[in-house]
Amino acid sequence: MNREQLVELCQQAPTIGAVRHEEFVDYISVLEQVRRVDGKWTKQEVAYMNVDGKIAMANEDHRRQQKQLRFEDPVILVDNDEQLTLMVSLESEVYGRRHGIATSRRVGGSSYEAAHPWEVAETSAIGRALSMMGYGVLPGSGLASADDVSRAQDAAQTPTEATERRGFHKVTGNGTGRRGHRAVSDFQRQKIHDLFVALYPDYDAEKGIEALFVREVGRGIEQASYDEGRQITAYLLRERRQQQISAAVGD
Repeated sequence: MNREQLVELCQQAPTIGAVRHEEFVDYISVLEQVRRVDGKWTKQEVAYMNVDGKIAMANEDHRRQQKQLRFEDPVILVDNDEQLTLMVSLESEVYGRRHGIATSRRVGGSSYEAAHPWEVAETSAIGRALSMMGYGVLPGSGLASADDVSRAQDAAQTPTEATERRGFHKVTGNGTGRRGHRAVSDFQRQKIHDLFVALYPDYDAEKGIEALFVREVGRGIEQASYDEGRQITAYLLRERRQQQISAAVGD
């Protein structure tokens, strides 16, 4: 899916309060999944919003309506050697109380779940609670966030398959492999490019993006990680939103 197709998909989702899903299209990830269609298993691209996009959408909605949204502390439901399950509740002045429940599998899950069980469960639970309010629920995606689906796909694959699918770079030195990092994805690159061009139409986008990465994360885009790509995307989104607000005030 390209950006135009994602915008069209977002426009099929209902408006939530004072925000529209297409305003947050840059937080959407496109994942390939195997689905059964007309009795046959086929690969399809499915769009999911990331949890940070749902949070941004909810905060902006409540800001525009001048209403409060409160995130409560997680409640531990299960905590043993095999899993951690948390429940997170949200209290909205507009939509009332909603909750989300999520599990980090210490056994049988992804390596990231095992290493960071609390972060994974809390983030996923927040995403599900926000989905129950309608944020980031796109046609065909259900209540899951991109983070949940990506992690589930990794857990179902061999380490090599997961590494290749998620774009990890294997770094070698003196003939010995070192642990790599998840690279900036092609989808991220396109989002960053589009945002940079919108912000700075008179600048060379390639050189400008490289300089931005070096300034903000200390390395160029080719050496940057997926999380650093998300950091740059968030930075550009803030700058773009501020530019739009300034333009509106000027009018």
